Amino acid sequence: MQRRSYSTAFKAQVVQECGQPGASVASVALSHGINTIVHKWIRTARSQVETLPAFIPLALDAPVRAGYASRADIRIDIPIGAQP
Repeated sequence: MQRRSYSTAFKAQVVQECGQPGASVASVALSHGINTIVHKWIRTARSQVETLPAFIPLALDAPVRAGYASRADIRIDIPIGAQP
């Protein structure tokens, strides 16, 4: 008996389907004709997401020079207490 292999795209699709609201892993697996391997794919996908960096540096445009915006352009209202 030969082992079946699945593409990365197929695995990602199945994992995504399992993550949909109301979907069960068993029903998604049966709809694709596979069984318990789906749980391993989900664990693998979660572990890969958790290893992503928490901070990703972004390239920003040059900072805006002071003088373009005056203090009159900025207003912040903070309500104090509940009003009916």
